[in-house]
Amino acid sequence: MQAWMLQQPDGLQALSLTTTNKPIPAADEICVKVAVVGLNPIDYKLTHWGYATWNYPQIIGLDVTGSIESVGENVHHFNINDRVMFFADPRTAGGFAEYVCVKAIAVSRIPLTLSFTDAAALPCAGYSAWIAVHDKLHVAAGQHIAITGAGGGVGGFAAQLAKLAGAHVYAIAERQRHARLLSYGIDAVICPQQNVALELINLTEDRLLHGVIDCISAKSGSMMSALIRYNGHIVMVANQFDQVLLLATTKAISIHEVALHGTYAHGAPEHITHLADIGNNLSEFVANGRLHSMVEKIVPFNKLSLALTELKNHTHSGKIVVHVST
Repeated sequence: MQAWMLQQPDGLQALSLTTTNKPIPAADEICVKVAVVGLNPIDYKLTHWGYATWNYPQIIGLDVTGSIESVGENVHHFNINDRVMFFADPRTAGGFAEYVCVKAIAVSRIPLTLSFTDAAALPCAGYSAWIAVHDKLHVAAGQHIAITGAGGGVGGFAAQLAKLAGAHVYAIAERQRHARLLSYGIDAVICPQQNVALELINLTEDRLLHGVIDCISAKSGSMMSALIRYNGHIVMVANQFDQVLLLATTKAISIHEVALHGTYAHGAPEHITHLADIGNNLSEFVANGRLHSMVEKIVPFNKLSLALTELKNHTHSGKIVVHVST
């Protein structure tokens, strides 16, 4: 089979399309014939960082959709040709290939009315957004929620999900992303170059924010924390929460971290199945037209490395997905 393999953690120049052996599923796994994969910033970052458990050359790739080609002997709730998607275990990755194996408990079903193209945009960014909005913030109707980096994948999905939950949603994003975000029904979009604090104070009528989802940096999160009301919450997606400098005994802000990549290494089986449940919910939302997949560009499999370069250079808008097979 064909697969994108990283020879060493030396960046995108060490990534090449190579022929390798087709994987065989273990007893608790399924083997998926890959249809479309999704790209995320973590993919090009991992070409530089590598992963402690990787054996080089290593097939990379985390967001996968496709049809089940075979199942392990202990898998009974999936059948051959079932349409599925999943977020791969980063310790083994393997998603950017014609075939990949994954634990069955991690897999979500794709509705017949949902294309592989739209589904491929969901796992990494969509799961992170769902965890931020529902598991961490427990966003409720009428709340005021601000999202930094809303032009990206996590931020874009988080803005949509918070709006679906009935919140007043304020997205902070570069101007070229505004039209797309406003098309999702977001209440207001603010440029980072504006006086964000003043804009949010005016938008909330001086009542400040119930919660913030920060997809930029610890510095950004620290700045946004000043705009959160007493007993409010902030979710850090891009950086560790312990880097946010907050004074004690002031507004009693709760700080949360989204760490999707730690699910397999540090979570229990129920945490992995929770990802599958999130995938089922998100795919239904997109299939029903309630959530936009944000797919803005589709590239062929042999151009995957070039697409990762585009992602790294921030010249894209929305999600980039790669067609592997038909």
